Amino acid sequence: MSNRLINNITVDFKNQSANVLLVENNDKFLFREDVIAELNAEGIKISQGSPLKHRIDFELRENELLLVLLSDNQQSYLEDITNQSKRYEFFLDKYLGSYHIESIINEDLQTLDKLLEKSHLLTLSKKETLNELNKLKSIEKPVKYDIEGLAEILENELNQEFINWATILKEISKALSANIGTSNYQPIIDLTDKANEIFQKEVESKYPQLKNSSAIKSPKIVSKILDYIGFNFRNDKIALIVVDGLAWWQYDLFRKKLKGSKNEGFIHSWLPSITQLSRQAIFKGDTPERSYKQNPKNEEKLWHSYWKNKGFNDFEIRYNYENLQLDNLSQTKRLAVVFKDLDDYMHSSKNYKNLLSLTKNWIDDSKVIETIDVLIKEDFKVFITSDHGNIQAKGWRSLKGREKLGTNKSGSRSERHIEYSEDWLKDELLTNNPELKDSIVQDEQAIFFKNGYSFSSKESLVTHGGSHLLEVLIPFIEISNEK
Repeated sequence: MSNRLINNITVDFKNQSANVLLVENNDKFLFREDVIAELNAEGIKISQGSPLKHRIDFELRENELLLVLLSDNQQSYLEDITNQSKRYEFFLDKYLGSYHIESIINEDLQTLDKLLEKSHLLTLSKKETLNELNKLKSIEKPVKYDIEGLAEILENELNQEFINWATILKEISKALSANIGTSNYQPIIDLTDKANEIFQKEVESKYPQLKNSSAIKSPKIVSKILDYIGFNFRNDKIALIVVDGLAWWQYDLFRKKLKGSKNEGFIHSWLPSITQLSRQAIFKGDTPERSYKQNPKNEEKLWHSYWKNKGFNDFEIRYNYENLQLDNLSQTKRLAVVFKDLDDYMHSSKNYKNLLSLTKNWIDDSKVIETIDVLIKEDFKVFITSDHGNIQAKGWRSLKGREKLGTNKSGSRSERHIEYSEDWLKDELLTNNPELKDSIVQDEQAIFFKNGYSFSSKESLVTHGGSHLLEVLIPFIEISNEK
């Protein structure tokens, strides 16, 4: 965990030895969206809002998460909640008490972490605190980025007869990973959206052919990954690492730390880019079924079934979901490893700035780099991929009333994709909302966005499920021992 302040808060909460905390927070620090996202990533669910919202979250709480019922008005609770909870009063000055709290409470977490590292023996006045802040900010050099250079590269590539999407994806991702949270972010997104307009035309004309494309030289879509491995690496020990929700810009944050010889390419997710379909396509090695129920057991069955049909023995095939077991690998020839946490962090993020911080934490906490190092030393050829990327989207609006009927068919958490149980329900939505026509793609009874909108009333959220290039073009990386 890279943020000491969040780490300290997390430790204090979990040391209360309770599954539910009734937290009073009058300075409202814990109400911040970025703080909520960070704590959620550490297994702490923050519930804020009305007593009814608290009651619902209490009833639906997950055993593995610490639930915090948050208020700032000395809220009272019914006896069944208080009997199963512990009261706790939170003040930011417990951690940053040597500063004038009102002057720093709205600073970003990175700045607060730097202040925490420089804690003083005596409490600073408001003026002294502001001086400390100014010193910190004067040291930080403004990020310079060549927006014009990126625009020139994209324009040149997009005007080619055969567009090199690998170059476009890598340039955009490199720009994003270096500039999220800076003044350069929006201009980069604007350029990305222009590229996406052309990408959508290619999706419309060329995507259907990808499903039947040859996997001999390289897989072009996730359903062809296993065929590619099976044809080219029959006698190699293979480890397929699937990081749920990993976009290329996130891979760019740790790619240079990976040892071994790398062949970095991209692949298309299944459309719509939801886990139920796209990750199923990876492990099935074929067209996914819409009736499939997404869970680790079914995924493991698909993995074993594919390789048993290729002549491998049960003891040579292994599947790990989050709980990594990298011992006794000598007889294993086909290993699957699924990292799920990054997708959870994505869904808890309000924007890419939140997700950037959480991704950096995930890189350290998941030990994905160390895992790959172990596998390479065990002479595995390692493949890294994902089921879909992600996008910082904005709300079109939430579905309301009758529009929600029959939308639970897929079970997806995506807010960029809905799938109706009946055609007439989908047709009714589109008839009543003609403005959607230019923003969505229809696929049987499913509807998903191709631009930056979501079926949400939120000003900003990070999700997936559509056909934007940041969701669809995902990493497909081959790593082998350099020797």
